Amino acid sequence: MRSYLVAPPFLAVALALLLVNQAAGAEKVRDWQTGKVLNAERSRYFAGTVGSANTHAVHRVYETFLIEGETHAYLAQERLRSKAANLTVNGPVKYAAEKRKLFVIDEDGKVHEMEIVKKILRQSADQSNQPKE
Repeated sequence: MRSYLVAPPFLAVALALLLVNQAAGAEKVRDWQTGKVLNAERSRYFAGTVGSANTHAVHRVYETFLIEGETHAYLAQERLRSKAANLTVNGPVKYAAEKRKLFVIDEDGKVHEMEIVKKILRQSADQSNQPKE
C-alpha cells in the first residue's frame, strides 16, 4: 500500500496567499515626478487597406504630448486604441521615464504608457548665461 503526503487545507491556503502577495509585490515601482504638459496634438496616419472586394482604409491614430520635467523635456506619443490620456495643456502631470517609455498618470488617475520620441536636456539658467569661449 502506498502512502501519499497530503497537505492540510490551511497550508494550501497559506501557500496560495503567499504566492499572490509575491506576484503583487513584483509590480514595478516607478520614480514618479511632477512636470508640466506644454502641448498635445492628435495625428492620424494611413496604415493600409483591408478587404479584397470592398476595401477599407485603415488609419493609426496617435496623441503626441510635450512634457517638461525638472531636467528634461519629453516628446512622447501614445497610440490610441481607446481613449487618450486626459491631460490639460499648461497643467501639471505625474510622469515616470524608463528607457524609451514614458508613463503618465492622467487627470482621471489612469496610467498611460507612451513611447518617447525625443528627449531634450533642459539648460539651467547658469548654462545659458555663461559666455562662450
